[in-house]
Amino acid sequence: MRNFEVRIVLLPVIHLLACILSWPALAGEKPWTLDAIMDLRMVRDPQITADGSKVAFVVASVNSKRNAYDSQIWLVTPTGGAPRPLVSPHFTDSSPRWSSDGKRLAFLSGRDGTSQVYVADPLDRPPRKLTDSPTPVTYFRWSKDQQFIGYLALDPPSSQERQRRGVGDDAVVAHQGYKYSRIYRVAVQGGEAHLVTPVDRHVISFDWAPDGSTIVYAGQVTPRNRDTFNVDLYEIHLKTGRETTLVAQEGRDAHPCYSRDGRLVAFHSQAGKLNYFEDRQVGIVPSGGGPIRYLTEKMQGDVFRGGDEFWWSQDHDELVFGAGVGTRDALFSITLKDGSCSRLMAPLHGPSSFSLSRDGSRLAFVKSSNSWPPEVYLGEREGMGIQETRLSDLNPQVKEFPPIKVSTIGWKSRDGLDVEGVLRLPVGYAPGSRLPLLVELHGGPTGVALEGFPIPRTYPSQLFAQEGFAVLSPNFRGSSNYGGKFRLANIKSQGFGDFDDVMTGIDAVVQQGLADPDRLGVMGWSYGGFLATWIIGHTNRFKAASIGATGSDWISWYGASDGPREVLWTYFGGKPWDSWETYNRHSPRYSLVNAKTPSLLLHGERDIDSTPEVFQALTDLGIPCEFVTYPREGHGIEEPMHQRDVMDRNLRWFKKWLLGK
Repeated sequence: MRNFEVRIVLLPVIHLLACILSWPALAGEKPWTLDAIMDLRMVRDPQITADGSKVAFVVASVNSKRNAYDSQIWLVTPTGGAPRPLVSPHFTDSSPRWSSDGKRLAFLSGRDGTSQVYVADPLDRPPRKLTDSPTPVTYFRWSKDQQFIGYLALDPPSSQERQRRGVGDDAVVAHQGYKYSRIYRVAVQGGEAHLVTPVDRHVISFDWAPDGSTIVYAGQVTPRNRDTFNVDLYEIHLKTGRETTLVAQEGRDAHPCYSRDGRLVAFHSQAGKLNYFEDRQVGIVPSGGGPIRYLTEKMQGDVFRGGDEFWWSQDHDELVFGAGVGTRDALFSITLKDGSCSRLMAPLHGPSSFSLSRDGSRLAFVKSSNSWPPEVYLGEREGMGIQETRLSDLNPQVKEFPPIKVSTIGWKSRDGLDVEGVLRLPVGYAPGSRLPLLVELHGGPTGVALEGFPIPRTYPSQLFAQEGFAVLSPNFRGSSNYGGKFRLANIKSQGFGDFDDVMTGIDAVVQQGLADPDRLGVMGWSYGGFLATWIIGHTNRFKAASIGATGSDWISWYGASDGPREVLWTYFGGKPWDSWETYNRHSPRYSLVNAKTPSLLLHGERDIDSTPEVFQALTDLGIPCEFVTYPREGHGIEEPMHQRDVMDRNLRWFKKWLLGK
């Protein structure tokens, strides 16, 4: 196999001022508001028919009356005509998938209260409900002959369990009574569903063999989050029920996809390494079992960010997949014969979800620019290039508002490590003036800050820019999209190396005369919240902080969370009793005594974790602090009214402490 490398070009900070000087004037005069941000529609999951004649995609928008999101299936014909909804609004429809002849469209819908598979056949008639699962359907796939649909659903409660719950006898015993996600099969014409995977194994995803005789699936040992990295691949013969293990190794092997002739299976893999921080690989294995070949070992990017879709060429020698590289996403093509890899198109801004026609000549994908929200595009392949045509215009009102100016910048950390980040500045910024700077810290820590048009639900980028803030989103060590070495660089360095990466990034922007060193704010959610908590205990250079879904004590997290323990084993060199001092050394709670930064604490009610400890410490120290919890919310905030409140509080908090408003 020929080695290949996707090179990441860092934009030197010394070139940043020239980029700013070349920016155009304001494109719109209408001011951004919270309502305008919440009104932005989101698009995802574009699916093109096998002949490339039609594209289905999902459009999500806020329904303020229901305080929820509506999601609709839309259709568009690339040869002409405006996109149109498949059905009337106010439903939660998702996951459109075409039959192989392109005449029928199946999708998931919760219109009757529980997510089920519906089929539009033909497209101009009301869809019919195909499944009647007692628990929500979470995933489905057509058989290649279009006769069946396979789907995933959790085990329903037994009659005995329902009776016990009815009288309040509903005690739960830890690590017992799991409900597994299993594969069921139902005829497209209707009828009774049949269980395909009776064995107690939690199915994540699956694919049908081209001849319909087998199904390959990714199975997890238990449904627990802590077993997320214990996933193997199995092949089941539908007539006999006999199973064959295709891949059994440490780590997560998932999202299998048969080649056109059914002889090979492509999948995402951790390559036998039980390590949360290893870059995912694209692997292939023979159907029926055999040696595994990894195709992306030299890639400096993150296959995991590219979604779970693969596309095989008709000659079985080309495999197309998505991956993240630096601050952008892209599509790649690998030739199996010689292992060569090439980028199919210029890097995409934003999501890299995609699908291809049967012959690979056309693809549908979602992308954005720095000045325009994500839209659906048609790509027509010309050699190794793509000719793009935009198919949707879901947010035409955006042209009325001022855009944000976005660039990728690079700097060196204290130990010489090259680091990148995304810098957003108000349009119309006058070179030579210093702006108040907000530092936005991503989660993960294997998340990544990307270029592209933001549709925020936590930190209102457009409103920050409108108020005159610059925003720096650093991709500190441990981030995805920069290769395995970079992703592993914060092992036993959490709160130290990444702290240095953030501080040196701020220094770089200050040195260029862009940021006011006396008006700095920091904000982050999840791991970003942890890092923000760490930061306020180790420096007083920030005037304000917003901390979301934070943790402050890794030993408490280890004991109370259902998350994968392997994460902390890798970070800190073992279990707490083996590395007690290391766990404590990296826990922010022990440095909060040094904090002086006014802090806003935001958390879902079902995910409180150790935030009360942070609030109590800051309160006892006499530091201005607000602690806000959101009912019914977990680790992420999902209800639109709560999302609006989070953005409003963040904006007001930083205006108060950095602008004096």
